[in-house]
Amino acid sequence: MGRPEEGQLNVAAQSASWGGESSASREEWGYAYLAQARSDLAAAVKVGVDEPSVLAMLLQMTFEKAAKGILLIGRRIDVDRAASTHVAASLLVAHLKREPDRLRLLGAGAAAAYRTVLPFVVELERLNPATVRALGHRSDQLEYPWSDGQTGSICWPARDLQVAVRLGDPRSTEASRLLRFAHALLAHATELVS
Repeated sequence: MGRPEEGQLNVAAQSASWGGESSASREEWGYAYLAQARSDLAAAVKVGVDEPSVLAMLLQMTFEKAAKGILLIGRRIDVDRAASTHVAASLLVAHLKREPDRLRLLGAGAAAAYRTVLPFVVELERLNPATVRALGHRSDQLEYPWSDGQTGSICWPARDLQVAVRLGDPRSTEASRLLRFAHALLAHATELVS
């Protein structure tokens, strides 16, 4: 089956809810995840480092959906697993680390440059509120306030999330490297997992 054009995905894939019945193929679901990842990335670009905690959240969402799309199209996970996991980015990172030649598909010098980005992708994933809850932690996370375990004070992402502080640091190149990686990942998504 060829790649459907954006906006032309199977109606069942667009309308089926998680856990609902769908006649859509795994590949159609994968392309739908990639389409949403592109939308999340466009929002991340618009937000930029002006709102680093929101940028971090949007990048996490971008990488999660991109990974789910790539892994679905590559038949590495099924639709139910894609709908229920929040660690798809880690699965993709592990795959890319096992097969580093695939990183070269992202462009000249990509393998060396993106090896430094992959751990950041996993770090963002670990800050997803669902992942934080699943690990039983009550700590920093991307979307919601939390209580500092040592002081008991209330913290929130826009002020206290260290990832956001790093992304917003004008001397840091992390935000631009993550955005470049996300663009390259989505541009070459279907080539990464065969």
